[in-house]
Formats: sequence, structure tokens, C-alpha cells
Amino acid sequence: MTDQNIINWDQDADGIVVLTINDPNQGANTMNDAYIASMKATVDRLVAEKDSITGAVITSGKKTFFAGGDLKNMIKVGPEQAEEIYNHSVEIKADLRRLETLGKPVVAAINGAALGGGLEIALATHHRIAADVKGVKIGLPEVTLGLLPGGGGVVRTVRMLGLQNALMGVLLQGQQRGPVQAKEVGLIDEVVGSVEELVPAAKAWIKANPEGGVQPWDVKGYKIPGGTPSTRHSLPTFRRSPRTCASSSRVLRCRLRAPSWPQPSKARRSTSTTRCSSRLATSPRW
Repeated sequence: MTDQNIINWDQDADGIVVLTINDPNQGANTMNDAYIASMKATVDRLVAEKDSITGAVITSGKKTFFAGGDLKNMIKVGPEQAEEIYNHSVEIKADLRRLETLGKPVVAAINGAALGGGLEIALATHHRIAADVKGVKIGLPEVTLGLLPGGGGVVRTVRMLGLQNALMGVLLQGQQRGPVQAKEVGLIDEVVGSVEELVPAAKAWIKANPEGGVQPWDVKGYKIPGGTPSTRHSLPTFRRSPRTCASSSRVLRCRLRAPSWPQPSKARRSTSTTRCSSRLATSPRW
């Protein structure tokens, strides 16, 4: 761990805090030890000083917003680090959950690529604004590496978009979209024409929505769009994609099925895998 906080805190006269993630030791921000420690310390401070805060804006000091997992660390991981990696994942999700339940509006000002963990950070905010400039890509491409999002991206996209749209439009094919396309599918709420417009637009939204610090799924009576496996008569049928269908199915079987579950026959495997992913995605556990 590091004692250096890589998230700069800048609070204006209106009580809005701009949090700028800027790891001085890397060309891009990643979910490394410095980020984990810094996000925890930052959320701790937000909670402690909540009464003097109007809202918060999360942005980046890099050309990219956030690059996701730290590949340099990931390739070193072996079975002996399994518990440590799991604990890191739990810690990351816990701090993002604390951020979105702060009770104050939090906005993501996306100035560059927000892929994987970068988008997962943004999904934990209450409003997402992206600059429509070169290099901005938004998505959860983990499946193309044989992984699934581990920072809350599964449950949040399902709660935002519904099972079918989240699984097929975001999670299982790893699409990367520009800001306009990301807004069309519901991952982004607002698009501005330049990076310079991001923070002013974020502050304007906070001022216009002082009670905007509540996620739709934290409102009593909320229901997942399209229903859950228990409320649908049948789960959506996934059309095969030549590039990703086989790998997506393997990832889901490995990642989502508990070891004690019986393995389905080939005829039942597709339906069973779909149900596995759906149960995880709609689980109340973060």
C-alpha cells in the first residue's frame, strides 16, 4: 500500500468537491494498490465531511478517464494470491457502494476512455457525463480477456438496463462505444462537446439536482426493467455471435456456476448458463 493519495480533493465555495484521479507513477489510472487506498481514504473523508458537501465530481488528470485493472499486477497473480485478490475486489466494491449511498449527488465527468473498472466507477455515480472527443470509449470489455466485471458492473448494468440489454448489449460481447452511442444504450446520461465543458456541466447538474444522490435501485419499490428470473415466464434467448458466443458461454460457466452445482447436459447448457448469469446479475449482493 502507499501513503500517497492519488485522488486530488478540490472543494469550491458552493460545497462541490472535484475529485481528480491522477496516479503520478503511471501513464493511466488503474485499480492498483494506490487507487484502492486512495478511494477508501477519499470516501472516508466524504462521509466524515458530508454535512459541508453539496456534491462531488469524479474526473481524471490523465488523457484517459480510467483504464480498469492493473494488468502488470494481474499477470503476476497465482493461486497463492487468490484470497488477496478476492479481498481487493470486495474492498473496491464496498467503497463504490459507500460512494453511491453517500446521500449527495455524485457525477462522473468522463474525459477519456472509461473501460472496465473505469466504467464501473462511473456506474456508481448518479449522473454520467462524457466528452465527445477523440479517444473516448465506454464499455466493459472484460469478456474478451476471459473475465467478467468484478467491481459491481454486472449488477449495476442489469439494474439500469434490464437483463437482456445488459447481458447482450454490455457484458457478454464486450462492446466499446463512443459517448453518443453509450448514451443511446443508457450507459451515459449526458454528452458535451469538449473536455473543458465537463466539470462545469457536472457542477450545473449537482446544483439543479440537490436531491439527486440516490440510485433508482435504492428507491423503495424499484424493479429491474423487464423483471428478474423469478418474474419472467422465460429468459431471453441469446443469439450466437461468431466472435464471442463460445468464449462468453465458457466464461459464464466457469465464473458463475458454484462448484457444487451439477453440470448440465449439452441440451440444457445454454438455458442453464443463462439462468446462472441472470441469478448473479439480479442478486441483492454487491
